[in-house]
Amino acid sequence: MVLAVVEPATPSRSVLEAFISRHQYLLELERKAEEEQTRLLNSKCSPKLLEQRGLALGGLGCSNISVGLGGKSLIELNRPSAYHTSPLLPPHTFRSGDPVRIDAHVSSSSSTTSKAKGKKKEGAEDGNAVEGIVYKVSQEKVVVAVDEKKEIDLPERLRLLKLANIVTFDRMDKTLLHLKRIILPDEGSSTPNISNFPLINSLLGLQVPSWSKDILPPIRPSQDGSKEGIKWFDEKLNDSQKEAIEFCLKAENVACIHGPPGTGKTHALIELIFQFLCRPANSSTSQPPRILITTPSNLALDNLLLRLYALSLLPPYSDLLPPGTILRLGHPTRVHKDLVRETLDYRAANGDEGELLKDVGSELQGHLGDLGKKRGEKGSVKGKERGKKWEEVRELRKEYRQREGKVVTSVVSRAQVVLATCHSAGSRQLNNMIFDVAIVDEATQAVEAVCWVPILKAKKLILAGDPQQLPPTIMSRDDKSLKPVDGLSEELNGINVKSRTTLKPPKTLETTLFERLESLYGDGIKRVLQIQYRMNRLIASFPSETLYASALISDSSVADRTLLDLPAIKDSGIGGTEEGKDVLDPVVVFFDTAGCEFYERTEGDDESAGASSKREKGNLGEGSKSNENEAVVVAKWARRLIDLGVDPANIGIVTPYQAQVSLISSMLHEEYPDMTIGSVDGLQGQEREAIILSLVRSNPTGEVGFLGEYRRLNVAMTRAKRQLCVVGDSSTVGKGSKYLKKWMEWLENEADVRYAGDEAM
Repeated sequence: MVLAVVEPATPSRSVLEAFISRHQYLLELERKAEEEQTRLLNSKCSPKLLEQRGLALGGLGCSNISVGLGGKSLIELNRPSAYHTSPLLPPHTFRSGDPVRIDAHVSSSSSTTSKAKGKKKEGAEDGNAVEGIVYKVSQEKVVVAVDEKKEIDLPERLRLLKLANIVTFDRMDKTLLHLKRIILPDEGSSTPNISNFPLINSLLGLQVPSWSKDILPPIRPSQDGSKEGIKWFDEKLNDSQKEAIEFCLKAENVACIHGPPGTGKTHALIELIFQFLCRPANSSTSQPPRILITTPSNLALDNLLLRLYALSLLPPYSDLLPPGTILRLGHPTRVHKDLVRETLDYRAANGDEGELLKDVGSELQGHLGDLGKKRGEKGSVKGKERGKKWEEVRELRKEYRQREGKVVTSVVSRAQVVLATCHSAGSRQLNNMIFDVAIVDEATQAVEAVCWVPILKAKKLILAGDPQQLPPTIMSRDDKSLKPVDGLSEELNGINVKSRTTLKPPKTLETTLFERLESLYGDGIKRVLQIQYRMNRLIASFPSETLYASALISDSSVADRTLLDLPAIKDSGIGGTEEGKDVLDPVVVFFDTAGCEFYERTEGDDESAGASSKREKGNLGEGSKSNENEAVVVAKWARRLIDLGVDPANIGIVTPYQAQVSLISSMLHEEYPDMTIGSVDGLQGQEREAIILSLVRSNPTGEVGFLGEYRRLNVAMTRAKRQLCVVGDSSTVGKGSKYLKKWMEWLENEADVRYAGDEAM
């Protein structure tokens, strides 16, 4: 059945104004909430609590200072062996692109005196502190890019602290203002001459999206061999994937792909990219399109880069993306040695044009090396000579940036496919560039305003995501407490709009562009992928029934697989033992803690703790939770899996609360560093052979907090491929919502239910 696009009522100028104003108002609330969290963290939270939340790393040392793109100083931080028995960093939430501050290490015992210092500490502790952006993260190191105009004179022991990401808000504000100038020009001013008006108008309900009857033929006729007019690069694509790709190829300006868990959304996007590249950008040219690929996170972007790069080495893909035509902006969090060559950093420094930078870079590196030496160390710079050296560094940085600008322009102009986060798509390297196609993957995790950054650089837009998985993380107040924008009616504030098919100012930033387009145009704006290739059919059955209208079909290759089918276990014969069958054969295991008195505990139950755990819970006032008895059950089951042959790297332990992440990590991380232990948010988009889910909440009143967000649980349970183990209190969780009650009933009926009290002993 082909779904038609609904034609909405055309929004008036006042509605368009309200749409922009409401976004600006909500973004300002979000900015203030993030700034307030940072203020509270810095002034009230103890160092120990910050580290438990993953918002700070203490006891660090500076192992190196080098030069990065833009002449920035790259400060490499690690755990010195003089203070730590293991070089591995503890669990944390630092990711590439996060704004941070490096300052002097603060011991936990000094936390109580920090309040006594009051305002003095808040402003004075920054004497030797530097602020920057996380450049790279590994298991043992965090590299921070710093653009400092003053000296970098760091103490021997350091602390890394996460800050509010104000830069992203500034870019979103500028983007909305630019959008407003385009769609609402001042009276008397001429209409801007831009090439992507049809796309912008379609996204705002001013023009109904359209699809061409036929797909443009390939540039090389030999590419075309099938009856449908498409020769598929991957013949194993299923019908729903092919339909979604054809739908996007025919789109004149916008189309959406809805990809439930495990349905090969990324796989379909990669095929779509190559289908675009083998065709002309439009009917009036023979040149392939320039494509901008964006995601809200670096991790998702690196996943796309890895797949694109691997295929670009093989024919026929290599004909469409020869060396030098894929370019990654920004700084990948984990870069394989082969992928480094695809980054702008590497190309600018090591390409033919990079020779222009090497002499200045070498001199700059030498100065920074001297300045990075500790006082008393051989070759260290002291006194006036140190100040003079920093002045030379500033001049060299200026010259480096000037030369680099020319190199960057040359490198970017040669790229056929550019990858960037939604935010970094607005960087100066892409100024005044228009792409034929912009693809936003994981679009349902991004606030709409940040999606407009790449949109304003494109003629056609493809959105991919799943509205039934986690929405963007919003820190500001709940919708009910929001006040309308001054001077606007309730209707224009999006509070009382009853018409389904009209542009509505958003109630909340959680309403993504993907969902808004569904509301505006109906299901005809998207195509849904239906075959899942990740989970055993039993694991997939509950989300399929409750969230995807029972349309999520398990492919035969995964439908019946269990841990017993893993090669290492199969070859060992351990699956034939009684314990092997007991632990490895069940597909869903439920350790019910009801009646065990495994009660939760609130960490740092005060105002500052409530703010510091804001990212993990979505509403103020609830401190992060932990449950020690549940953690014991989780750790014991993980060890049993490992003892029976499951690789620790194939096990993921997931919990909604950062305090529980820290607790479980303290039990297992050093022993099994390859095992993933993290929050639900951090594991979205990933998968493991076995997932152990700790629900944490257990209390007499039946409070479940943000467990009540069904999308968070959907993400958690759909990470598992062969086994899902749930540890939780059915009597507490079942009271949280109708969805949770139904899930508890499903676990009772379908899972291998076990008494948790036996495991905790």
